[in-house]
Amino acid sequence: MRTMALLDRIGYSTLKKQILLLILLCLAGFLFSSYSIQLKTNNLAIYASEPLSQPLTEMLWKLDDNIDAFQMEMGVYLDALAPVYLIESNRSYQTLALGKTEIVEFSDAFYSGKEKSIYVKPLASIQENHRKVLMHEYIHWYLDNILTQTPLWFHEGMASHYSQQMGFEQYLYFLEQSFLGKVSDLYRLSYNYPKKKEDWPLFYLSSTMAVSYLQEKKNEQWNAFWELVAKEQRNNQQAPFIACFNYAYHTTLYDFHKEFAKYTSHLRYQYLFWGINALLALLLPVILIIAWRIRKKRLAALPDLPLPEDDETEI
Repeated sequence: MRTMALLDRIGYSTLKKQILLLILLCLAGFLFSSYSIQLKTNNLAIYASEPLSQPLTEMLWKLDDNIDAFQMEMGVYLDALAPVYLIESNRSYQTLALGKTEIVEFSDAFYSGKEKSIYVKPLASIQENHRKVLMHEYIHWYLDNILTQTPLWFHEGMASHYSQQMGFEQYLYFLEQSFLGKVSDLYRLSYNYPKKKEDWPLFYLSSTMAVSYLQEKKNEQWNAFWELVAKEQRNNQQAPFIACFNYAYHTTLYDFHKEFAKYTSHLRYQYLFWGINALLALLLPVILIIAWRIRKKRLAALPDLPLPEDDETEI
């Protein structure tokens, strides 16, 4: 009896999910019925409910140039166009985000692996640089087309690194968190986002720093990795991330994360260096003013010396 009851509950739960999915598909179909292709670039197919403005069109062509440069640096080229839907309202965007991870609901844009498409909020409601936001999502689409088994940290690290979303302030924040011993466990979070919203920024920063470390500190292995991916792509195959990573870097993902954790622990000294220099920069004007006042007081305390008398000369 208990088994039957459990099966009934499982069946009911599955039915609810299927009904919800059906509703979402119907809503999506209704939403996109008014969307048509408005622009094709070398790398993008832009769908919108109305014609694009001239400034927006120019921005998208500049984005296309960024994508060309990115593909050239990676050495992996795609002929397919990434479908990008410019959603007409925030309400429609939230409808699309229903049933997805919580982080999607708070995002300005997202890539759906199921639909193989990019969805973007109304650009007027996005405070961040629009081209960076779109580049971030394009990189997700790009990686999903050329790799399999890709860890989430590599996805987000690549997207943030190559869309240049990590500025100096974010870097200082990462150093501060490293100094405090707060760094995301990327190995544990290989395929899941942190559960707590307050941990998201550090996850993105840790992922970006991990990709930067792979590229800058191990450039020869980085190039070897992308050569393996390019070889698979030329054969019209997706490259298995883990196998390519292990072969190119001569290590496992677990051992890499231990190495990266050791590297980030050393960054705390860099944070101390920046902190001391920043403190000195703040205190230097105060020190100079205090020194000037002390010197002024000392000069004022000195006795007045008599003026030398002029020698009288007889003619």
